[in-house]
Amino acid sequence: SSGINAEYGVSSSHGLLTVPGLPNQPPSQFISTPKIESNKNKSAIRNQDKDFQLMRDEGQCLTMHQPWASLLVAGIKQLEGRSWYSPHRGKLWIHAAAKVCCPGEVQEIEEQYRSIRGNDVTFPEYYPSSAVLGSVFIEDVLPSFENDEENSSEFIFVCKNAKQLPVPVTSKGQHKIWKLTKELHGTVLNQF
Repeated sequence: SSGINAEYGVSSSHGLLTVPGLPNQPPSQFISTPKIESNKNKSAIRNQDKDFQLMRDEGQCLTMHQPWASLLVAGIKQLEGRSWYSPHRGKLWIHAAAKVCCPGEVQEIEEQYRSIRGNDVTFPEYYPSSAVLGSVFIEDVLPSFENDEENSSEFIFVCKNAKQLPVPVTSKGQHKIWKLTKELHGTVLNQF
């Protein structure tokens, strides 16, 4: 091995390789960085990872009952209450459960949202069931707070950037937040 090193002009000094013509500096892992600078770099990496996670679409989905699911993807409903906390932030697909809602209940809930959002709100024409309807961006999940939309849940999902699919995609749902199949995820993504 020392013959090969000598052949290429590489020598070993105190366990470190040196190459003629290059400055003799220890490898970067031996250079000490001030603690403050190191922590700033770690923080920047964490923030970058968080921002990247927020931009990514991993096909996470939440099944909801109608008419709330359609109201959420239409941007009329902006807060979604749950009895459980979620660390999820970023894009969340919304799936309507199989249960069909009765017209009387829809009318009552539309009136509630008309009083919150004003008379110029355009409500969905129909409320499909057993289908992925669109997506929202989960900005935060907070402990319950006083608001006009959700006041009986332990946690509030703060939703923004609602996007409705032009054509709902039929599928079965699951409880809590679940992952769309690769095929289903591809189908819904092709509509945007």
